[in-house]
Amino acid sequence: MDNHLIAAVRQNHPITFTVANTVTSGKVADALSAIGASPIMSTAPEEAADLVAAAHAVTLNIGTPTAELCKELTVVAAAANRLHKSLVLDPVACGATAFRQQINHDLLTSHQFTVIRGNAGEIASLAGVDWDGHGIDAGSGDGDLVTLAERCASRYQTTVVLSGPVDVITNGQATRHNDRGTEWLATNVGSGDILSSIIAALLGQGADPVTAGWLGCRLVATAGKNATKGTHGLGSWQEHFLDELTMITDEDLA
Repeated sequence: MDNHLIAAVRQNHPITFTVANTVTSGKVADALSAIGASPIMSTAPEEAADLVAAAHAVTLNIGTPTAELCKELTVVAAAANRLHKSLVLDPVACGATAFRQQINHDLLTSHQFTVIRGNAGEIASLAGVDWDGHGIDAGSGDGDLVTLAERCASRYQTTVVLSGPVDVITNGQATRHNDRGTEWLATNVGSGDILSSIIAALLGQGADPVTAGWLGCRLVATAGKNATKGTHGLGSWQEHFLDELTMITDEDLA
């Protein structure tokens, strides 16, 4: 499955439903389209269950929370569990405010997620570990990142993708790492959001959670690194990044 997933996504175009961060929804849709997936976004609770039924996998992004969005998140998560659809949580800046903490607590205690994808600060917050968060950035703290990810995975009985300079992917038993990448991925707002929905697309194609997490990290990091060639700044890097996502193959990720 590792060896042909990207080709399979391009052939089958898995429908990937993202309840998106309004800041980055366009970037996420473009990135999904670039790898061959079929993106769909919505902020309407009234159609949420129908879209889950149509989708192959679902991502919930908590980047721009509102009271109305919380209604949709609950409807989508319940429908995904009921219909046995893969479900990815992106708990953006979940430790920054009590409101975000409560949203993530409610979702994680009421619904089962296939994958949680976050940076070190977000995963630490979910795992109940002290960490010096910094807005949407990873912040800093003490402790081994593998142990941190494994603790979060065990707490919620899921697969955790802790993204950073070295990505950690673990279900608490099997652990993989990805050490490719570039500082532009950290600079670009929305890199994590893109990764979360790409992981969902791979799940929708049939990858197991650890494989989907690792391959998603590898894909985004490889495209990001290749995009640095001829880049003069963030704007040109973003253009090159989409180009690389469009052209990348399974062989490039070996």
